[in-house]
Amino acid sequence: MLEATRRIFARIALWAALALWAFATVAAEPGREAGQNAASPVEAAYSARAGTPLRQFGYDQFGSDGASRSGTGAVQADYALGPGDELLVSLRGQKSFSKRYVIDNAGLLTVDDVRPVVAQALTLAELRAELAGAVASAYPNTDVFVSVTEVRRIGVLVTGAVGKPGRHEIGAFGTLLDALSAAGGVTRSGSLRRIRLFRAGTGDDSRAVDLYELFITGNGAQAGLRLRDGDRLFVPPLGPTLAVMGPVNRPGIYELPPDRNSLTLVEAKELAGGVLRPGAQRALRFAIGPNGEETTEDLGGAPAPVLTDGDLLSLAPLREDRRGEVRLEGHVLRPGPRALATARSLDALLTRADLRPEPYLPFAVLAATDPATHARTLLPVDLAAVLRGRDRRSLSEGDALYVLGADDVDFLTSEPVLELLRGARAPAAESCQGLVVLARALAARPDGPLAKGPQARAAAELTGSRIACPPLFDAVPDLLVFALEHSRLLLGGVPRPGFYPSAGGPDTPSYGGASAGRAVVEGAILESDEPLFELVGHVRRPGVRPLAGGATLRDALAGGGALKRDVYPLLGVIERTDRRTLARALIPFSPQEVAAGRANRRLADGDRVHLFSAARVRALLSPTPADSAPPSMEEPIPPTVAALLGERIVQVRGAVRDPGPYPVAEAATLEALVAAAGGLAATADPGAVEVTAANGTRRRVDLAAAGRLTAGPGDAIRINPAAQAMEARAVTIAGAVRRPGSYDIARGERLSSLIDRAGGLTEEAYPPGTVFLRESERRRERDVYAQKARELEEWMVREVEKGEAARSDVVGLARQLATQLRGVEPLGRIVVEADPMVLRGRPDLDPLLEPDDRIMVPKRTLTVTVTGEVQHPVAAQFVSGKSQDDYLREAGGPTRNADSDRIFLVLPDGRAQPLALSSWNHTVQAIPPGSMLVVPRDPKPFDFLEFSKSIGGILGQLAITAASVSVIAR
Repeated sequence: MLEATRRIFARIALWAALALWAFATVAAEPGREAGQNAASPVEAAYSARAGTPLRQFGYDQFGSDGASRSGTGAVQADYALGPGDELLVSLRGQKSFSKRYVIDNAGLLTVDDVRPVVAQALTLAELRAELAGAVASAYPNTDVFVSVTEVRRIGVLVTGAVGKPGRHEIGAFGTLLDALSAAGGVTRSGSLRRIRLFRAGTGDDSRAVDLYELFITGNGAQAGLRLRDGDRLFVPPLGPTLAVMGPVNRPGIYELPPDRNSLTLVEAKELAGGVLRPGAQRALRFAIGPNGEETTEDLGGAPAPVLTDGDLLSLAPLREDRRGEVRLEGHVLRPGPRALATARSLDALLTRADLRPEPYLPFAVLAATDPATHARTLLPVDLAAVLRGRDRRSLSEGDALYVLGADDVDFLTSEPVLELLRGARAPAAESCQGLVVLARALAARPDGPLAKGPQARAAAELTGSRIACPPLFDAVPDLLVFALEHSRLLLGGVPRPGFYPSAGGPDTPSYGGASAGRAVVEGAILESDEPLFELVGHVRRPGVRPLAGGATLRDALAGGGALKRDVYPLLGVIERTDRRTLARALIPFSPQEVAAGRANRRLADGDRVHLFSAARVRALLSPTPADSAPPSMEEPIPPTVAALLGERIVQVRGAVRDPGPYPVAEAATLEALVAAAGGLAATADPGAVEVTAANGTRRRVDLAAAGRLTAGPGDAIRINPAAQAMEARAVTIAGAVRRPGSYDIARGERLSSLIDRAGGLTEEAYPPGTVFLRESERRRERDVYAQKARELEEWMVREVEKGEAARSDVVGLARQLATQLRGVEPLGRIVVEADPMVLRGRPDLDPLLEPDDRIMVPKRTLTVTVTGEVQHPVAAQFVSGKSQDDYLREAGGPTRNADSDRIFLVLPDGRAQPLALSSWNHTVQAIPPGSMLVVPRDPKPFDFLEFSKSIGGILGQLAITAASVSVIAR
């Protein structure tokens, strides 16, 4: 009895520990929203049984902000309008403006000076037709454009197992998923398959919604149903569940369908997204018995429904082995498996097209598996013989060929390897697995050739580099020891002294191009008496050459004959290795100076001479991503050499064809730098070249007289452009001139010259009404309008935060005014004198022209326009001596929204003058033809604004802009 009790308590303790572990694991999963970090009781229970974290399906589909799901995009013409919808109405023609209007609670759309239109229940297309008719009766020849800028909000009541139950507002296009997201989403204690939707006005009638249809198949018609104002949603508690684990697309916990209490094995697999690997599967069912015990059952291929509430289904492939495969790994372009049927031998497995740049040809490793014992054996392979077709060794299933690169071979002589060969007992912390295996091999054979042989003694005098362990030695640790066991230590005749592995066949070439046919002696130390150097990069015949008779750079480059035509002329690099310390030095030189016989340098044994193409240097120093550069067939530039190029930069800017950074050796002449930058541009001024030294001093030189003047690393050269007599862009003159059109202008040219070039004014021209538009002035006016709109919006935000209902109407007016300020398109009109007779007598009034100026000279007119807040805007006939009162009476007089104290007159040339009509001012103003009387809107509704003094000016500027548009259109 005591023993049984102990077992019960031990099981309870184990289950508690697993539940706590699953709780912590699920809580730490990335991607959980705040408030969802803790595992639900259902998740904790299933995770403890499965021994791996399992999550409930579907609950991460809800956004944290329901408003973000209510965007509408473009509203279609069949959208039914209602109170609260905001519309943008634009009129173009006799009346031109763009304003936003909101359909009021009565369903009416009221546009300024147009009869109200009943918009409720109309589609957008029907409203456009209705509004077009209303506008046509008020303003003939006026087009109407209507679009929806903001849809109305509707209220939906969401209750049950949601994050924030209650009434929530969503957009008129909102769906059930939007409402649930606005309510904080369904909690993991709620059901996703038994949601009830109660339609507004239908009593207790409801619809069942299963979100699994939407989340799994995308066909959830009910879930995508558009909600109405007043609809109700109820989320009941979670229903029966089961869990699926193993190699499936969606392992997790799933709720059973609302009309079923069990599933078949096939249905459970489909619910989890199907298995990741086709083929026979082992299906185990873990069920909770009537007494609470867990039972295990192998389902096999049971077709009947066998999975019920609380079941845990575990799937696993019957077999996970792979047949008919060999592998190609390491320094190849596409590592991975290959079909044995097409690669039955080494020469069929590997071709030159499979190799990455800088492969190591004397040695590769074949990992073969003995079919009888299944023991794994490493065999050396002469890669050069394989590529020549001389090694056609057959392959077996499971074999793998590992190809080494130059970096892999360099690591054999790295400092971490040399430290172990000198006697270190263990590699440094966090070393790769290859070093760990090497340390174990040395410890297992302390008197072996690797630990006590001649190579180990010679390694004690070497200094290796601190390069990172290649991934190949971390993935296959045995390769490092195997490569060292098949290596010889070359101290001469190679560019980089060190360990070089070799397969030892008769076709094995020594690294760097030494003669073939020499037998490999494992563990040998070879030091060649023949000095060598290597040409690398953009040369006609790259490779290793004998360093006979103290060769120099000039001998190596053969007076320029070894260089390709597009070699970069200003910088090459000699990579030199010290034989004793293995320390490397980088020595810059100028290929151009060497080829011209003005510079030279003696080469040393093992030197590597790097030369580059001009295109490759530009691509290396370009700010564009490296993957956008064209691929190069040359070997990659070592990182240290690339860093040297980036350190020795001269910036060439200004009027050259290819400005940018150009690396140099010590210094380069200005002529050579300009030639490297593509030469002078057509606009260059060779006599005004600025040279800024790295210490900040600057001087101006004439390129033609610069001679051998040089610039070095850190300097900057700027080729200034020559002064241009012509402006970059033309001006346009139109209207009553004899030759209208676009004209190129010289710097400092004036309006009178342009009028003269255009043939002068015609007989019907009206110079006082000339419209002069300037782009810079248009941008300034737009900035002013935008600033005023921002001030209005900031004031509205403060008023809304105060919550004062008394100012709600003022806030609405301010919103309309801000919208109008953002929508207005300023013209940039400036006042000029355009009469050629006046300009000849007053040259100081003749304006200078700027690029993109537009001038329009109108024909003589006999009308005066009255616009703004009047009963009926009109173009009245001009009569000499007619007063402003007479013109206003012809327009029906001011409206009740007019500001009679601020009526102003826009003269034909664009100037504005006030026309005060108050009792204390009876100034008589002559009104010339082509003028415009503007009655602005009363700014009194905006008296509450902190900047109310400027509102009158804002309204006046808007009126002037509208008046200018009307003048130009006329």
